[in-house]
Amino acid sequence: MNPIEAPGKVFLAGEYAVLDPGRPALVAAVDLKLQAVWETAPRLRLIHRPSGASWESGAPPDELRFAVRAVQMASRFCGGEPGMRLVFDNDMASRHVKLGLGGSAAASVIAVRAACAAAGREITEDQVISLALASHWVESGGSGSGGDVAACAMGGLLEVRSRIGWKSPEDVMALPPQQVAEARPLEVRRVKFPPEMRLLLAFTGRAADTRGLIAAVKAFSAGQRGLWRARAVDIATASEALRDALESGDQTAALDAIRRGAAAMAALGEQAKVPIATPELLHACALAAFAGAAGKPSGSGGGDCAVILAFGDESRDRAEATLKPYFPVFRVAPT
Repeated sequence: MNPIEAPGKVFLAGEYAVLDPGRPALVAAVDLKLQAVWETAPRLRLIHRPSGASWESGAPPDELRFAVRAVQMASRFCGGEPGMRLVFDNDMASRHVKLGLGGSAAASVIAVRAACAAAGREITEDQVISLALASHWVESGGSGSGGDVAACAMGGLLEVRSRIGWKSPEDVMALPPQQVAEARPLEVRRVKFPPEMRLLLAFTGRAADTRGLIAAVKAFSAGQRGLWRARAVDIATASEALRDALESGDQTAALDAIRRGAAAMAALGEQAKVPIATPELLHACALAAFAGAAGKPSGSGGGDCAVILAFGDESRDRAEATLKPYFPVFRVAPT
């Protein structure tokens, strides 16, 4: 049995704006991981151990649909369907709570790596990202920036800019596999961060409908170009400010950038009439600010978690104590 894993992700800044080609987002890989094992086998089979779901042919169960799509995408590139049994051992939940940490992106990365390894095909990191992102994008109906896939593949704290040029899922599936693997649909650079940086997740108790939220914001951006551009600039500017503050070690500026990003996402939600900053997320952000930390919706908003930034153990512990009476709180660390 060959163990294989991929980290989860947390968006720190840039959500929604990153959907515009060239605008930045900051995304961190975190130490809650999706774990799997693979082995050679007479035929291809995928298993999701926590739910008992499995797939060999036909329409995959929901728990495995991203992994199945990624195996199929990688198989086209690697020269045919591998004889492989791939078993996912967990679902990137913490204490049975799904936190919105990019489990589908992590599964796509794992599936590409396992399929190519089982086929005996060497594959570069750029090719892993391109194939996993393409399969994830197709299975998501042609939405998303791919930043989550990059974090799950590369680890660390990344600044990501989307260069996706595909027009539709059908467009991607019609391309030669080598062209997909060499597409390089992201511009990625690593971002330094101070060792004192601490992250918490405050879970709202509600899962986000990421695909629906992205579709609604895309409709807004298409119909209200001027308003969208203003909100996208605000969100992207906060992302760049956070990057600069983290790399220079300016803790005050970093906390301010997180708060500016939260305000910009809330303004986008209000103008687009999309529930990005829910009452629960706003409450968590307010509590974080009261404790001297800073919080914002992570990812699409609309549920899942607020990400809380603090510096040093004392500040993190104070924020954690302030949030815990109201929310399940989880410690995560960049990995």
